[in-house]
Amino acid sequence: MKHKLLTASRRNFLKIGGSAVAAASLGMPALAKEKTGRIGFAMSTFSVPRFKHLDLPYFEEAVSAAGLETVAVQANFDANQQLNDVNNLLAQGIDALAIIAVNAGAGKNMVRKAIREGVPVIAYNNAIPSPDLSAFVSRDNRGVGASAAKGADAAVGLEGNWVIASGQAGDAVADEMSAGYYDVLKPLIDSGKVKVVSHEFHDGWDPESARKQAENALSAYNDDIRGFLCNDDGTAGGCIAALEQAGLAGKAFVSGQDATTVACRMIAEGKMNFSTFTRFDVMGRTAGELCAKLAKGEAINPPMKYTAGDVTVPLAPIEAFHVSRDNLVEYLDQYSPAYVDAKTIFKGLPADSLPAGAEKFLK
Repeated sequence: MKHKLLTASRRNFLKIGGSAVAAASLGMPALAKEKTGRIGFAMSTFSVPRFKHLDLPYFEEAVSAAGLETVAVQANFDANQQLNDVNNLLAQGIDALAIIAVNAGAGKNMVRKAIREGVPVIAYNNAIPSPDLSAFVSRDNRGVGASAAKGADAAVGLEGNWVIASGQAGDAVADEMSAGYYDVLKPLIDSGKVKVVSHEFHDGWDPESARKQAENALSAYNDDIRGFLCNDDGTAGGCIAALEQAGLAGKAFVSGQDATTVACRMIAEGKMNFSTFTRFDVMGRTAGELCAKLAKGEAINPPMKYTAGDVTVPLAPIEAFHVSRDNLVEYLDQYSPAYVDAKTIFKGLPADSLPAGAEKFLK
């Protein structure tokens, strides 16, 4: 599974082919270009564990199996950096491009630029409202949010005071997942049964910022918070840190997303109810296969449609499910040690508190 990262020095010295760029700058179709055998993957960050351990490796594997090469870059959650990354990928020469957009609006401009230069694009993980996309490869982020809220209802009942800890504003996952919460909560809010006492977005999906949000909500409402709906495991961990400080860990509902090692440990300890996991290995492989076909000029036919803003795009849907104590061992059978570390999850926990079947991971 080989890939290349664009270093700063390589970015500085990339040359731009005059005719194709000139045509693109005039809004004209790009001239036919010689195939390079390279596929670009413009990622939002490498800091998210799943991106490094599942999404990217399986994307690379699929691209390599097609006889092509992946060139991966990451933007540290900076939309301007991602624009530079995409410009550099296009200047270097690629035959197809996948984008995890830091910002949906900026992503739309990147798609437009790539298409003008004759490079087909798929959106990955984060929706981009562009009619020029060849495909969107993702879970249904809004559906995931709605599923989390329904899971909260099943676990503790949707009533009383709730906190929503969202990821970075403008990030399609954060925006859509949060909208999914409200799809379920709004009728209950309107009836007075539920009150969202705090809803904040956190730059860079910062756990420390989420911890402060949770502390403030607990203080303002005298610890009377029934649950925390969190966009990912980092923000969930921040909220749990605040609950631990208040002596309330395990007494309030908490959900997260991505089922990381740390989150699974908190699930095993009874501090988190569940974390939604998407089959990121399948997601990376699917995107790599689609990009490879596009790079070779082959048609792709994603089976579903997805509405992003006022645009409907082809969707290759990826399965997502909740990881809780009930299916934690089954999940670890599939994803430890490649993605999560089962031994770390259960180490030091009382034997009588372990879920059935967990003992095998401690041998």
